[in-house]
Amino acid sequence: MSAPSDEGRSRPRARNLRGEGERLRGDLIAAVGRLLEEGSGEDDGPSLRAVARAAGVTPQSVYLHFADKRELVGALFEERFTELAEELTAAVRSAGDEPRARLRALCMAYCSFAERSPGLYRVLFSNPTLPRQEPGRQRGMPALIVLDEAIRACMGEAPRQGPSSTTLCVWASMHGLVLLRRDRPNVSWPDLEGLVDEVLSAHVG
Repeated sequence: MSAPSDEGRSRPRARNLRGEGERLRGDLIAAVGRLLEEGSGEDDGPSLRAVARAAGVTPQSVYLHFADKRELVGALFEERFTELAEELTAAVRSAGDEPRARLRALCMAYCSFAERSPGLYRVLFSNPTLPRQEPGRQRGMPALIVLDEAIRACMGEAPRQGPSSTTLCVWASMHGLVLLRRDRPNVSWPDLEGLVDEVLSAHVG
């Protein structure tokens, strides 16, 4: 009799050495990210059992780092939004000193992120599993603040608490552009850079 096939089974994960607990945490965050991008699970995301299976660990191992699924998904959003904020900040810094050029570079970096990682973008901005929190503690706020500061610099305004209405309109416009360009490819879309310029001209001047 032939041995049963291992196809379709998750391979057991190598046991962490002493001091490698953060590796397990990172593996779990990566696993829930992959499952969410693939659309796996119910409306509120994959189960902890599914995450453990994808990471190659036992379900009990998840609780070494996360009390529940909400906390695990929250850690994913914290990590990915931090990466996005860093990417936007780098784009601003590389664009020189002219405020409008810096803002344009930021907007192009945002759209590039969305087009480069469409699954991740949908998870971060269009997925109902985003943890509900009070506005001042939302995971994506650092990235929104980077955009708000760049817009206020163009308009000669000092930084303030909370994003301006102009910032929210620019963000909403970019969000709509990247999703519609992806979901409605049959439309004769102009080039993305031209569309971003149109958005900035309409809202920032």
